[in-house]
Amino acid sequence: MATEKWFGGARPGGRGRWFARRHRTRSMAAAIAAVTFALAACTPNNVGAVQGDAGPLKQEIVVAVPALTPTFGGQDGGNALSLEAFEINANTQAGLVRNPYIPGKSPAAVMQDFNNYQGYLAESYEVGPDGKTVTFRLRQNLLSQSGNPLTADDVLWSFERKFASPTGSASIYAPALTDPKTQIRKIDEHTVAFTINQPGYMFTFLGLLANLNGHIYDMEFLKQHAAPDDPYAIAWSRTNSGWGFGPYSITSVTPGQEMVLTANPHYAFGEPSVKKVTLRVVPDAGTRASLVMRGDVDLAEGIKPVDQVQLSNAPGVVVPQQDDAIEFIDLTLVTNKVPFNNEKVRQAMALAIPYDQIIQQIYAGRATRMVGSINPKTKGYTTNGLPTFNYDPAKAKQLLAEAGFPNGISFDLTVSNAVPDLVDVAVMMRSFAADAGFDINISQQSAAAFAQGRSQASYQALMYRNRSQTQSPTYALTIFWKPNNDSSNPSRWENQQFYSTVDAGIAVPDSLSEEAGRFWNQAMAIELNSAPEIFVANLQPSQVYRNTVQGYTYRSENAVDFANLKVSAGS
Repeated sequence: MATEKWFGGARPGGRGRWFARRHRTRSMAAAIAAVTFALAACTPNNVGAVQGDAGPLKQEIVVAVPALTPTFGGQDGGNALSLEAFEINANTQAGLVRNPYIPGKSPAAVMQDFNNYQGYLAESYEVGPDGKTVTFRLRQNLLSQSGNPLTADDVLWSFERKFASPTGSASIYAPALTDPKTQIRKIDEHTVAFTINQPGYMFTFLGLLANLNGHIYDMEFLKQHAAPDDPYAIAWSRTNSGWGFGPYSITSVTPGQEMVLTANPHYAFGEPSVKKVTLRVVPDAGTRASLVMRGDVDLAEGIKPVDQVQLSNAPGVVVPQQDDAIEFIDLTLVTNKVPFNNEKVRQAMALAIPYDQIIQQIYAGRATRMVGSINPKTKGYTTNGLPTFNYDPAKAKQLLAEAGFPNGISFDLTVSNAVPDLVDVAVMMRSFAADAGFDINISQQSAAAFAQGRSQASYQALMYRNRSQTQSPTYALTIFWKPNNDSSNPSRWENQQFYSTVDAGIAVPDSLSEEAGRFWNQAMAIELNSAPEIFVANLQPSQVYRNTVQGYTYRSENAVDFANLKVSAGS
């Protein structure tokens, strides 16, 4: 069977009480131009699923989660920037393409292949000789969760809706796609073409279509629920399901307690093996871990790293591990405010962080050092020669003195109180940074207040879990540092040399070529040296599950693809 090819690249942690001020023991207990035609996707949906005779399979599973999503509305509906919302949208919605699944590091687990795309709602796609036009041939006889057939009109209307939504993410497509009315064309009932403005954006554009921003909606069903003041049923969709083409729909919700997902028999890859998924809210991470260990739930999310280490030796429990962990701790220094408008102060801060202690003591070794925001496994790219910072308080003090602060600096570091591991990281950072000349005041904010302050750049410094949902070098280099005080640029850092270098990479038609990779490396070096954002460490997945669960997925938005699971009924 032929497969599609992309030519050009075929909460955890207990509060620390181990922080004495100085000289203490710190420990813790336990080528796009060559693309002609991509054949129909044949990568099976159940890569990593049960191998051999696993016996009877369960049709219903229970997942212990910290919280439920506040909205069903996806990226268009606003308030969707939470892990809970990401997971629901990944399981209820579907896009034209997706990253195919390849075997992961853990047994019978999979991860996304971030260097390639395959058809999803589209059975195939073709990038034209100019590298700017991509044509999608939709799967025929494919129905939404509400039973309406997928057509090209659904695609056109979905993008019209994305660009019309005041809370949507249309700007994320710029400058590749800025006007869907002129850049998207219906060829026939099952064929649609997009034309972007430059070949160098194509890999990233396909990545956006493959992730949360690219979902296609049931136009007929949503129009039935439109209103004069809600013409695209955006407000309605925040609390109602059934308008997607994904593997599940939401069939019941008990606020603050549980949510039930029911399989879509019309799903593009066939009706999922697991017919019913119950997401049960268990606020305490330790309790969630215990439920998995006892076999009371099949999978649990948001498990503390220290608990994961202990569970790794528990019979019947799997703690997933990935070679290509992409979630990371992002320390953002806001560059339009004192003191981090001074580059030497930012560099000094990069030398005041106890990277290794954070990894070992707070994350129990389930984290690794990180060099920049680009996935190091990106084809054509290398981290060779990129600057790295290690804890060096003497050098940090020297840089502060050179910056005009011989007596050190005091500043506020803001974190969300909904992410307790980062509160622990902040406490440890404050302790070690004191030896480097920094007096850090930790400010804890609610998740909502933190998100607002992040977008408005109202803090001096902030720290949060971050990731590039689209794992392309162009996206990783542009989404965090857009110019003109863009809300997606929390550091408000702007650097013309950086932008020029990124533009030079985009001018290369194949963004996964070594030629483009050299520009990505150069741009990354500029950012790392200037240090508006400091990448502390990559974090391993926070889930655990029973060994009866196979087909666990590691994805860019940290969602588990329940449709890829097969769960043995055995103990």
